[in-house]
Amino acid sequence: MTTIIPKKRINSIDALRGFALIGIMLLHCMERFDLTLVPEVDSLFWQRVDKAVYDTVYFLFSGKAYAIFSFLFGLSFYMQMDSQAQKGNDFRMRFVWRLILLFLFGYINGLVYMGEFFVVYAVLGLLLVPLYKVPTKWLVVVMILLFLQIPAIISFVSLLQHNVPNEPSALNSYMNQLYALCAGIFMEGSLADVLSFNLWQGQFAKWLWLINNFRYLQLLGLFIAGMLVGRMGIHKDEALMIKYSRKALPYSIAWFVLFYLIVLLLPMMGVKDYALYVGNTLFRTFANLGLMMIYICGFTLLYYNYGWRSALDKIAPVGRMSVTNYMMQSMVGVTLFYGFGANLAVECNYLQSLLVGIAFVLIQILYSNWWIKRFYYGPLEWLWRTLTWMARVPLRRK
Repeated sequence: MTTIIPKKRINSIDALRGFALIGIMLLHCMERFDLTLVPEVDSLFWQRVDKAVYDTVYFLFSGKAYAIFSFLFGLSFYMQMDSQAQKGNDFRMRFVWRLILLFLFGYINGLVYMGEFFVVYAVLGLLLVPLYKVPTKWLVVVMILLFLQIPAIISFVSLLQHNVPNEPSALNSYMNQLYALCAGIFMEGSLADVLSFNLWQGQFAKWLWLINNFRYLQLLGLFIAGMLVGRMGIHKDEALMIKYSRKALPYSIAWFVLFYLIVLLLPMMGVKDYALYVGNTLFRTFANLGLMMIYICGFTLLYYNYGWRSALDKIAPVGRMSVTNYMMQSMVGVTLFYGFGANLAVECNYLQSLLVGIAFVLIQILYSNWWIKRFYYGPLEWLWRTLTWMARVPLRRK
């Protein structure tokens, strides 16, 4: 039987992925894993604290943590394709098989947690396969068009010009109905009720959210952006990573400030009702790209240039075990916050929910470091790799 030899990892990339996973977990705790209850707090002081906690975590991670994760998904795709190409292998069909396996992992995860994203990555990731051979200049054009979110712009302009009713579309209304329905099930239902809802209604609600918020366009753009960084070979050279991070950082800051100011000014410009919702979603998406790049550039410079390498290496195992840790976040988070478990969505305010998230993140950091010292891969990463190659993959380090 063929044996697949573990390859050397790029620790800074794993650490960045770990940072994104930590942000995802903290944000999900604020969202109570889609059980979106606003906590009741009696004290006016603690109400303000609670709101500040929610707003801060939302500002720091909403639309940014997943964006980093998506960018790295595209980069990982290129790295796998390039690694196999250097050996004379065409990895495209095996990558499709790899995505089918990811879809299965994601669907199992999605039975418990409606908002999981591996299913989305598996479906949209299929488009990377035909794009792999597209010339770089055309890939850049496609990426820009995706980031422009043209359908969202058309929708926003139409709402402003009253070409369409200034109210949610039928798809948006149905999505809201599904989210309202799931709140009662997640809060009061049994585990069997949650699994039954997520069997298809939860999956449908997730895809409706993806479509109604035009998030699929940004995800594809981020996949391509990661692939383009791979083509440039930036990830292979520490000096290049520092050089491009320094160049991109000021532009990223300017981009973020510009579009975040637009978000703040929209209500003052008389934009209201559903047009305000669409406009906020559109321009926040643009702003989030800027803040995502600030995080990536800043993280890279801290890692390589400012002596943070040893500290940030502590979260690299979290990113190295991203599939295991992401699914673990879902399983544990749902058990903690839903009615069939500890019911923390009802019992905890936002500050307490954040502390729960921080405690769980610390456990994942400790556990991941302990595991990676003894094993080459996380449990699910090993299973995924074994099934991908249908070959023997060593797990325990010698």
